[in-house]
Amino acid sequence: MPYVELHCHSAFSFLDGASHPTELAAAAAEQGHSALALTDHDGLHGAMELAQATKPLGVRTIVGAELTLDDGHHLTLLCENENGYRNLCRLLTLAYTGTRPSPAREPLPPSTPLEALERHADGLVCLSGCAREGALAARVERGEHSAAAALGRRLREAFGPDNLRVELQRPFARRDRRRNRLLAELAEQLGVPGVATGNVHSHDPARAALQDAFVAVRHRASLDESEPLRRGNRSHVLAPPERMAERFADHPEAVHESGRLAERLRFDLTEDLGYRYPGADDETADRRLAELCRARLEEHYAGRSSREDAVTRLERELRVIRHLNLSGFFLLHRDMLELAREVACEVRGPDSARALLPPGRGRGSSVSSIVCYLTGLSHIDPVECDLFLGRFLNEEISALPDIDLDFPRDIREVLIPRVHERYGHDRSALVAAFATYRGRSAVRDLGKALGLPPVEVERLARAIDPWSGEGIERDIAACVGERRAATPRWRALARLIHDAQGLPRHMGQHSGGMVISTESLAELCPIQPAAMEGRQMVQWDKESCADAGFLKLDLLGLGMLSAVERCVEEIARVRDERIDLSRIALDDSEVYRQIQAAETTGVFQIESRAQMQMLKRTLPESLDDLTVQVALVRPGPILGGAVHPYIERRKALRADPDYQVPYEHPSLEP
Repeated sequence: MPYVELHCHSAFSFLDGASHPTELAAAAAEQGHSALALTDHDGLHGAMELAQATKPLGVRTIVGAELTLDDGHHLTLLCENENGYRNLCRLLTLAYTGTRPSPAREPLPPSTPLEALERHADGLVCLSGCAREGALAARVERGEHSAAAALGRRLREAFGPDNLRVELQRPFARRDRRRNRLLAELAEQLGVPGVATGNVHSHDPARAALQDAFVAVRHRASLDESEPLRRGNRSHVLAPPERMAERFADHPEAVHESGRLAERLRFDLTEDLGYRYPGADDETADRRLAELCRARLEEHYAGRSSREDAVTRLERELRVIRHLNLSGFFLLHRDMLELAREVACEVRGPDSARALLPPGRGRGSSVSSIVCYLTGLSHIDPVECDLFLGRFLNEEISALPDIDLDFPRDIREVLIPRVHERYGHDRSALVAAFATYRGRSAVRDLGKALGLPPVEVERLARAIDPWSGEGIERDIAACVGERRAATPRWRALARLIHDAQGLPRHMGQHSGGMVISTESLAELCPIQPAAMEGRQMVQWDKESCADAGFLKLDLLGLGMLSAVERCVEEIARVRDERIDLSRIALDDSEVYRQIQAAETTGVFQIESRAQMQMLKRTLPESLDDLTVQVALVRPGPILGGAVHPYIERRKALRADPDYQVPYEHPSLEP
């Protein structure tokens, strides 16, 4: 059987792996691999990304992880089936339990007790770990042969002889052959096969230097100081199957075993994981949503000329929602808003001037939905404003619609723990976000690892584009001079910055995304504590959650809402007047004068430098103009070349009200 790589780390083994899953996928396909296992340290953070990247390339992803035991040694676990995947998720969740004893301190490293492995071994294949820190290899290396044999027997008892393999690796270090010979003998004593693995940490030999630098960054040391901890060669680079067969010429059966074992590991992460959000399978949801909306419609539109249009629009939306089986989706969001209303009453107090205000507000394309308006998820009447529904909801959408709910920060801080209480700590979690290397962060981390002067590293970090590494060679020369920029360490810094761009550095939490499930999330994706007390996160970001079919609820904290609510309180305190924001004038000339002058610092949506520059040219005079203004400074119109034609035509209309706007196609005409 051809060799299959069963031990591979991506950059989601933070500050250890030096390649993105998409790079590993492309390299595996190019080299002729039929499958590739991703075994990042104590997590599945990059598993979905690799699974999605390999599928169209004809390479099968094997899901796994390298777990750190509570004694510091490593074991590699691979999923054979769905039970194995669920057990791996449980084990990883358990590994992070108690790693955040205090929000004020650094998290403790995750660890898994051997007893937990014994309880959750079903459906998992256990490899004995890497050459340096593997549970068996490290003991053999230290001459603790009895302890290695005893642990091997315990693992065989837990996983069974069919699901335990003794891992052989060849990092071309001292005593490699001796260690592999002893491990092969141990495997024979245990009655289990040995299997060859590569302990891959990058997809290309050119990334070996970056992997070394990451080791130094992780240990907060320089490359010189971290020399004993680094790999020292390029044996950890993904290699073609035939090259790996040559590397393990002394153990040909271990090579064949990697292919035989890979054939058994058929769990597919891209298939349905069984996730359901609360209400997804509620057979009464269609009726309850329709009854709620029709009742509210009679209240909102009674005696208004737009009532018939509202009825027609509501029935059309309800048909689309029924067709997409999304009634439970809208009811869940409404339940979330009602929970926020309870929280708002507690936070504001019954006598506060803020009590008149809604607990939160919908934002984005969801305001075009009359169902969102009638259920309280939006305060914008889409019938009166003649808003187009299709961007938010249509019969051809393949993903769940996106509803952004904004809350004042003090309400959101209480709301998120309350969601955990309402739906269960095991069934709700925040979505992860991964801090990735950009220009400034890469300069600081990698400059320190190279031992460059701290003052010059900081000067360079402040001088470059904080987000991009483009033109870094020019920036280095400008900061330290052409002569020094040509020295080996400064040139190495430029190369490392290019290589590190976009790779994840560490895990954080999404600004407001939450996942809620009808069953334990810890069986669908590992969960770990967030930095803030009382919060927890799944190990996937919003893209991986979407690929898994998870519903992401966006509960966003908006500083401007907090500022507005403080203004309402101050007006009540100073003028003894309670303000109803739903009744303020939207045509105040003084407000538009300040907007046209770009006096908008701190004003949500129109405070960026690009928006301020545009405001002076477009001179908005109405809410519709502001809507266009916000939509204009976006990647689509900018890349599509729509910005300047729009500005010039507005200018022509101001000069001549009879000006006829030219349209590229009749379908674009109003």
